[in-house]
Amino acid sequence: MRSLTYLLLIALGLPFCPDQVAAAQGRWELYGVRGGFAVDDKDKGARQYEAFAMYQLPWELRSSSGWGIATKIELTAGALKSQGEYGFIGSVGPSFGLGSPTFPVEIGFGISGAVLSRDRFGNRDYNGNEQFISHIGVIYRLSPRFGLSYRFQHMSNAGFNGSPNPGLNMHLFDASWYFSR
Repeated sequence: MRSLTYLLLIALGLPFCPDQVAAAQGRWELYGVRGGFAVDDKDKGARQYEAFAMYQLPWELRSSSGWGIATKIELTAGALKSQGEYGFIGSVGPSFGLGSPTFPVEIGFGISGAVLSRDRFGNRDYNGNEQFISHIGVIYRLSPRFGLSYRFQHMSNAGFNGSPNPGLNMHLFDASWYFSR
């Protein structure tokens, strides 16, 4: 979580030092599939599978060398399996990409509002259908049209549904296909 805080501080500081601020037309950037497993023993066996798409917003901050931050909206829909039971999970929210279009590695981070079709999976209670998801990860673009990535994701109700606020930490891996530019 501390890394996400540092990246957000960098993102907030970029407006004070960009060589260029781009305001191009927004476009669909990529789509893909993602899956992963729980980090913690308390959620042992939890799995998540989803399809996702990212829309690149028309605002980005870039230096003259191309390095900077891009703004995006991420949409997801999939399944969460915990304690042997399945439920729907979907999310939407802002995401940011820190990198350069000419370099194949990008740092991605963001936060989303999420909804679960159920808040209980066996004896595991996530205390509410409304959740928040924060993530940070690395994307490696293998070609102009295909990439692989890893993300660490935390889901919780942020205390809005009272106590308990158990949370769920996941390691997720994905394959992405990029729309042509």
